[in-house]
Amino acid sequence: MKYTILLLACLCCAALCINAIAAQTGAPQLTTLRADGGKNYSEINFTLFSSLVEFGSLNVGEAVKFTAPSAGWKLQKVRVLGWSGYNKTTQSYPADRNIMVEVRDKDLNLLYKFADSQNNYFLSDVGPRFGEIDIPAVPVTGDFYVVYYDRGAGPVGTETADATGNSYLFLNGKIEPAEFPTSENNETVAVNWMVEALGK
Repeated sequence: MKYTILLLACLCCAALCINAIAAQTGAPQLTTLRADGGKNYSEINFTLFSSLVEFGSLNVGEAVKFTAPSAGWKLQKVRVLGWSGYNKTTQSYPADRNIMVEVRDKDLNLLYKFADSQNNYFLSDVGPRFGEIDIPAVPVTGDFYVVYYDRGAGPVGTETADATGNSYLFLNGKIEPAEFPTSENNETVAVNWMVEALGK
C-alpha cells in the first residue's frame, strides 16, 4: 500500500512538472522594444548619467519614446541599464534610495507610476547591469514614453553615439531632447538612454 501511494505521488509530481514546462514553452514570448542605436550591448560604449548630479533635482526623468508594435499591445516590463555603485571596496551595500518609473501616453498623460529601492534592481559588484521592473500589463497605443527617475541612486546607462532622437529629459511636465554640450568645442551631442520596453 505504501509503495502504491508513493508511486501515485511521484506520478502526480511528474505530471505537474510536465504541465509547468509545457505552459512555459507554450507561452508567447515578450517583444522587446529598444530605442537606442541597436548594436549588440557588448559593442556599445556607454557612460552613466544621473539627473540628480546634472540638475540637482529628484524630479528630472530620463524619458524614452517607444511605439507599440500592434493594436492591443500591453507593456509588462521595463528594463533599465543602471548601477547602485556597489564595488566591493566596502563591506556594506549602498543605502536603499528611491528610483521611479512612469509610463506616459503620447500626450504625456500618466498611465502608470512605480517607485522602489535601487538595490532591488542594480546591486552588482561587477558594474552596471540591466534591472528588470515588472509592471501590471499597461495597454499602450502608438507612441508612448517610459520615464526613469534615477534620483542619484541608480544612474542610467547612456549611449553617446548613434543617437536615434528617441531619448529625452522629462522635467516640469515637458519633454526636451537629451542633448548635452561637449567640453571640446561647445557643440551639443544627443544621447540614447539604455532603457527597454517589453510586452505582448
